[in-house]
Amino acid sequence: MTANEKSAAAGPGESVTVVTLTRYRPVLVQRAMRSVRAQVADVPVRHLVLIDDSQETLAALSEVTDAFPHCEVRYVEREPHERSGPGRSSRLRNLGVHLSDSSWIAYLDDDNEWTPDHLQSLLDEARAHSVRAAYSEVGLLDKDGAPYLAPRWPWANSVAEAERMYADYVAKGICVPGSNVIKDRPGTYEVPVDTSAWLLARELLLAVPFEERFSAADADGLVSEDDKLYYRLVQSREPMVCTGRATLRYYLGGYSNSRETVTPEERGAIAWASE
Repeated sequence: MTANEKSAAAGPGESVTVVTLTRYRPVLVQRAMRSVRAQVADVPVRHLVLIDDSQETLAALSEVTDAFPHCEVRYVEREPHERSGPGRSSRLRNLGVHLSDSSWIAYLDDDNEWTPDHLQSLLDEARAHSVRAAYSEVGLLDKDGAPYLAPRWPWANSVAEAERMYADYVAKGICVPGSNVIKDRPGTYEVPVDTSAWLLARELLLAVPFEERFSAADADGLVSEDDKLYYRLVQSREPMVCTGRATLRYYLGGYSNSRETVTPEERGAIAWASE
C-alpha cells in the first residue's frame, strides 16, 4: 500500500484470533502475549494460547492471566504416542482454527514477537487487494535479540549448505548482506512464508488446513508445517500479498533451524516423520 492510499474500513463483524502454541516456555510465551496485547488494530483481537501438555506452563500462565484480558489459555493433553514436531504443531494449529469464530486467523510462535502495527498492516493489505492471505517480511534475530547478520541461511543441514543457500538467496534478492530482513520476491517460491508472518481468512484455513502427516523425506529436508501450507496455497493459486515490511521479529533457535545449532538432546525430543 502506498502512502497516498487510504486504508479500507473494517467490515461488519471483522475480527482476528491470534493462535500461539507453547509447551516448555512459560517465560518466552509471555513476551509473545505482550506483543499481541500491544497490537494497535481497528478490529477486535483475541489471543488463544494453546498449552501443549505442560502443567508447569499452565501454572505459570495462571498467575498472569489477569494482565491479559483478551487472552484465553487452554490446556491440550497429548496422546501417549505424540511427540514434538511439525505433525503435532499442525494438529494444534488446526485446533486453534476450529476453536475460533473470528474472520481472520494469525499465528505467533511463542518465541517470536511482532511490532505493534503488524496486524493492522496485514489487514490493510488484505482489504486493499481483496485477498484471503497476506503476510509480512521477516526480521531475523539471534536469541539475545541482536540482528542476525551471519552470511548463512539458518535453515540448513550443515554450515556449508547454509553458506551456499545464503549466497544463492543474495543473488536472487531475498537476502541482502548487512541486513537481517528476508525480503519478499514475488514469483520466487523457494522460501516459504513463516507461519508467524501470515494473516489468513478462517474460511481459507478450514478449506486448506495444515498438513498433519510428515515423511522421513520431510525430516531430511527440514520441511515444516509452514512449508507445506505455503506450497498448498501456491499450488491452488490462492491470491496472496505481502506488506513489504519486516513486522515479524523472528528469534532463531527453534526446532526447524540448522541441525548444527540444535543440541542432540533437543533433536531427540522431536519426531519429524509421522509414518
